[in-house]
Amino acid sequence: MPNSTPPTDPLALMADGPLKVWSVVVTAMGDLIRDPRQSLSGRVLGQLTERMGITNQALRVALHRLKRDGWVRAERTGRTSDYFLSNQGWKATQEVRPIIYSTSAPPSGQVCIVACPPSQTAAEFAETLSDEAVFLSPRMALTLRHDPGLTADHFISDLRGAQLPDWASAAIADDTLRSGYATLTQQVTLALSHPLPATLPDRTALRLLILHHWRRLRLRHGALPDLLLSPDWQGAQARDLVMRALTLIERPEIADLTAAIEDQSDNTAG
Repeated sequence: MPNSTPPTDPLALMADGPLKVWSVVVTAMGDLIRDPRQSLSGRVLGQLTERMGITNQALRVALHRLKRDGWVRAERTGRTSDYFLSNQGWKATQEVRPIIYSTSAPPSGQVCIVACPPSQTAAEFAETLSDEAVFLSPRMALTLRHDPGLTADHFISDLRGAQLPDWASAAIADDTLRSGYATLTQQVTLALSHPLPATLPDRTALRLLILHHWRRLRLRHGALPDLLLSPDWQGAQARDLVMRALTLIERPEIADLTAAIEDQSDNTAG
């Protein structure tokens, strides 16, 4: 009879579900590397991802993809490699950092409802607006007033204190997004209800798993859900808890993390 008792290891709780390995590596490098001159060794990446249930083969494939796509570069050091964020990877990481690590909802923004003119097709309309936009219909959308895609030909009306119907709220944040945030909140709550891992590598792996699940959800949408939905919508609840977890599980210095992994390996070998 299978054991139905839920795991008590925080890492096992957060590693639940499939992981895109290349995305996990992006999360790890983006969190731990604070200067473009810094790097993570293949050994450190391997030890961290192994704790997440990721095989070395899967890690190698992910690193090869990231190098091919220009996100990371590698320098050989003896029998291993050190991995740096490329200029492209560093720039992209810096661009999303204010979103990922924000401890609060975005400041008030001027949201407007916009309709496209008859001369513009729905497909052209969709291509015109930024990724922030939420489409209520093929020819009508919500977006920020400073959206560079807005022109004098569009019908634009500011949205101030409007009571949104349920169907509009669902367009802004659908059931899949809300459910993902609710699941993350449950997982982090349960993980933090247990003692944190004793070793620095294990704690770092837990931090990165929490951050990774948060990052993949948060980058699916722009500022509109936080600007238009209630302050306690599922994404806001998840943000508050994740930021508390990241404060509790501090980001380590790369040198300290490397030393801890080396010491652990030496003790195991001994």
